[in-house]
Formats: sequence, structure tokens, C-alpha cells
Amino acid sequence: MSQIQDRKKDHINIVLNKDVEPNDSSFTKYRLPYKSFPEIDFEKIDTTVDLFDKKLSFPFIISSMTGGEKLGTVINKNIAIAAEKAGVAFGLGSMRVILRKPESLKTFNVRKDCPTIPMYANFGVVQLNYGYGADDINKIIDLVEADGIFLHVNPIQEIIQPEGDKNWEGLLLKLSKIIPKIKGNVILKETGHGIDFASAKKLAEMGVKWIDVSGSGGTSWANVEAYRRIDDIGHLFKAEGIPTDELLKSHSKIKGLNLIAGGGIRNGKDVAKSIALGAKIATAAKPLLADALKSDEKVFETLQKLKTELKIAMFITGAKNLNELSKIKLTEA
Repeated sequence: MSQIQDRKKDHINIVLNKDVEPNDSSFTKYRLPYKSFPEIDFEKIDTTVDLFDKKLSFPFIISSMTGGEKLGTVINKNIAIAAEKAGVAFGLGSMRVILRKPESLKTFNVRKDCPTIPMYANFGVVQLNYGYGADDINKIIDLVEADGIFLHVNPIQEIIQPEGDKNWEGLLLKLSKIIPKIKGNVILKETGHGIDFASAKKLAEMGVKWIDVSGSGGTSWANVEAYRRIDDIGHLFKAEGIPTDELLKSHSKIKGLNLIAGGGIRNGKDVAKSIALGAKIATAAKPLLADALKSDEKVFETLQKLKTELKIAMFITGAKNLNELSKIKLTEA
């Protein structure tokens, strides 16, 4: 097994078996504005939303998990089948491995299991400093027949990761040059520590339309990598980052930028709160990881539960669609 494959297996085991959430979810401090007379029919609540040119049954993306090794095959296939049935989007795990080891493509090659929904490839922005470019990203998109690419930024994870990539110099300029060359849709995402306001504004100025703010409050990848070190440096930085709610409230003021709420989404009520705070769509991975190792049916059941929880949250606030939900005012509990 390669170094990358070993690392991916470590990540799965750590997320499932260790305490990797050092901060409380930022959504727990908000309360929905309850209405005694919601004046709507629960069965008529519309939870649909558009992601670029495809419609989702409710505003949710199964966030990128893994690939490139045996467990990745099981996880991606189960997610693909369930996501297709539920009508939600999902992202594949980081895919640089298939450029180094083409045989690992089979662990990501699940388009046949999800022919109609949005499915996104995944690639680390820091790799632009290590010899990769637009042609490599386009090759990955083509190989898995993806709708586009999640370009992830994860400086704190890389710096804590024992074998991480530490050269982050000049990446915004390089990114601005390759984005026009990329096939399909582009979504920028962090991995659980937040995209700060200044960076988000620069991304919008270079033409990025969607970002997953991926703030703190969920899985800390500095903490995950800390468990893989022989010292305690990673744990010192495990709680660093910007809370998801702060990012949603500030970044919603950036013209032309659509926000995805990642970081601490654990149920459908959190999804509702994220929409009220400025997100268009929410995303999570950890609540579905154990299910994805079991079966597509388990993943589908969890997705349906999330949707029902979202609809109940909308019902008790009197919001019959997501536009109305986005206008409600949360109060701090």
C-alpha cells in the first residue's frame, strides 16, 4: 500500500474512533423563531435548490471523504447510490492519487451509480506549487465524469500532517490563472478551519461563484493529523479556525458569492439554521461516514432523516420554501 493510501486509511480510522471535534458546533447557540400558527401545509414545503444547473431535493452535499484504497471503493459506491436516490450532491475524496497510481481510479469511478446528480472531483490547491496544473485537474474531471471540481485549501492540515506539503507561496495568483482553464464548475472549499473574509473576497473577484466556508465547529483536520504525529504539536492547534456561523454572516455580504455551510452540520435543524445565516446549501461528511461503510441503504436513511428534520424546522418557523427560510431571524439561545 502506498503512503497516500496508508494516510487515507488512517484518516478514516481516526475520524471514526477518536475525538476530532474540539470545538462545539456554532449552530447550537441559535434558536429557531417558533410560530404557534405556521399557516402552512407540511406536505407542501419546498426544499429544492439549484446547484449550478442541477436541482437538489434539499440543500445538502455529502462532503468529500476518501478514495484511493479499499475502503474508499465501498464508501464512494454506497454514497453514490444513496445520493442518486435522495437527489443530493456529493464530492469524491482528494484525487491526486490517481495521477500517481492510475489503478486507484476504480475507487472513485462511481458515475454509473449516480448518473443524474451533481458529483464533484476533488483536488488540493497546494498541488499547484508541486508541478500540477489545469490539465491535471481536467484529466481528473474527465476520468470520473464529474460535473466539476472541489478545490480544497487546507494549510493547517498540511502543516500538521507528517508528510504534508508546506509551500503555500503565491497560490492565489496561480489559482486565478488556472480557473478559466478548468472544465466544469469550480467550488473552493476549506477542510474545517474556515476561509477567511479577505481570501473569500479575492476568490469572488477571480470569478469563483461558490465556496464551502468549512469553518470550525466540526471535524478538525489539524486534530486528525495530530493523532498521526509522534509529538503533541498538532493538538496545540486543533481548535484554530473561524466558526462557521461567523463566516456565513460575514461572507454573505460578498457580491456574487454563493455559500455552502460546512463545519458542524450534524442534523437537519443545523441545515435550516445555516440557510438562515446566509448559506444556500449545507454539507457534512462525518454524520454519514459510518453509514457509508455499511450500506447505501443506511446512507439513504440518514439523508432522509436530515431532510425530514429540515422540513420540521421550516414548518415550525412558517417557511414554506428556502427563500422564506433565508429571511428568518435566528436568536441566540
